[in-house]
Amino acid sequence: GHWEGGGIAGLMHVWGVGMTPEERDLGKAYSYFLQSTPGGIDGCTDRLKKRKNSNKDGEEIKVCDRQSANGMGLIHLFGIDGLVERNVGAARRWFEIAKDLGDADGQYNYAMLRLGWMVTELGDNDKSSSAASSKAGSSPSQKPSLFEPNYMAHRYRSEDGDFNSYTGPSASDYNVAVQELSRAASKGHLQAKHKLGMLFATGAEIPKKNGRPTKAVAQSCVNALKYYKSVADAGHSVSRRNRAAWKQYNAGDYESALRNYLAAAESGNMVGQLNAAFLLERGYCLGMTIEACTRASIRLWRAAARQGNLEACLRVGDFYYYGRMKKRTPKKGGSESDGKLAVLFEEEDTSSSASLEGKALYFAPGPYRWVRYILYPEELLDATSNWIGKSMKSLWNQMEGKDVSTNAPTKDTCLPNMESEGNCSPQWNVDSNDDTSTRQDDDEDHMAIAAQYYRKAAEEHNSARANFNLGFMHEWGLGLTQDFPLAKRHYDLAGEEKDLASSLALFAMGIHEKVLKLRMYIKSNEPQS
Repeated sequence: GHWEGGGIAGLMHVWGVGMTPEERDLGKAYSYFLQSTPGGIDGCTDRLKKRKNSNKDGEEIKVCDRQSANGMGLIHLFGIDGLVERNVGAARRWFEIAKDLGDADGQYNYAMLRLGWMVTELGDNDKSSSAASSKAGSSPSQKPSLFEPNYMAHRYRSEDGDFNSYTGPSASDYNVAVQELSRAASKGHLQAKHKLGMLFATGAEIPKKNGRPTKAVAQSCVNALKYYKSVADAGHSVSRRNRAAWKQYNAGDYESALRNYLAAAESGNMVGQLNAAFLLERGYCLGMTIEACTRASIRLWRAAARQGNLEACLRVGDFYYYGRMKKRTPKKGGSESDGKLAVLFEEEDTSSSASLEGKALYFAPGPYRWVRYILYPEELLDATSNWIGKSMKSLWNQMEGKDVSTNAPTKDTCLPNMESEGNCSPQWNVDSNDDTSTRQDDDEDHMAIAAQYYRKAAEEHNSARANFNLGFMHEWGLGLTQDFPLAKRHYDLAGEEKDLASSLALFAMGIHEKVLKLRMYIKSNEPQS
């Protein structure tokens, strides 16, 4: 019946500390937290108010356990299937109680919520906005109430569905977050110190529709250095993991390096997330299946992107932009049940890790796929040499009288024993039931998701590559509305760093726009039948 003991035991079940995965029980954690927070949110709030307002007459008012309040926030933030529904608004109130009780984890989690943690995930905008508007009986353009699932008042979509409006934290969110992070950092909270170091290293601005942006957090290299040094001095566990992983990677022991990077990544370390995602994408899967390996890779890239990492934002955008998340229909006569898995790039040699880095010939965006061979002639040479090699081999086999069977495993085939050993390069699964309309819808959805990540990279880091891709997407209407003036704006922004590429793109766009106007003119003057 000890409240503090229940809070600690519950957190151990939440994070799986000191137990096997089979012993970990989120239901037990929830019951421990309930026991230590009688009355729920209202009960804990009343106890806290009575403690603050009580006269100094020796009366002791027992308040809820601070670690249990933080645990309840985590439970409501992530949810438990069949037990607790995910509710960001309730999580915020629990973190608020935990921070008022002086819990450093609660202060950190509350600050991170104010900065958009678990609120800016893809898909949350649509669900939370519709939920908030339905509860309030208003249109999606009206602001939701403070404690709705989409509790941040400034996070809402306009009625016409414009995604170009700013959806990041407000100036007050930054002020409150810095205040709570400072309190947590004063108690030795390493993640709070690291986040403060990141904020002070770059500063933070709030863009305005008209006028100069508002400075939310002033850049301070002195403060950033102070917090980074504090983390480096105190964060022995994560630092040791990353150092050991780096040494193992240089020594060629990639799987051991991946294990250490994963351990650092799950603690929220961005360096661990980036390096683990990179190794998983390269095909070091630790015995995982192809689908699990790829999902793990993209999950870590997205985790780093949510922390604002430029490379992660671009990488996740590329996953969707170049069609690497698409599901392919197997070749005619083939199926998953015959022991073979049709992979994403059927036309390419996927045996080398280089093919995963930038090649996506089949899914090259835009109306003319052959243009890619002009931009990247080395890929045309590779494709030509591969075709000639395969043709000569096939001709030689026919002359020798050998049986050239299509059932023989190829470089594009991942056999079951290879998958179980974790030796296959990560690819997406195949769904042969997708019809043409579904695939077209998926194309638009994937391009829209790519645009969200590119926009994040463009707004927060002024990335030339992200602006260039956004310009191309607006020019051709890929996941975004076809808008030539907006495309020109993004090309101009990209031209500040990549002048030649942007100049060529602007020249090509001028021709594209004139051809489109000519086609519309001809079509409008066609004789009526």
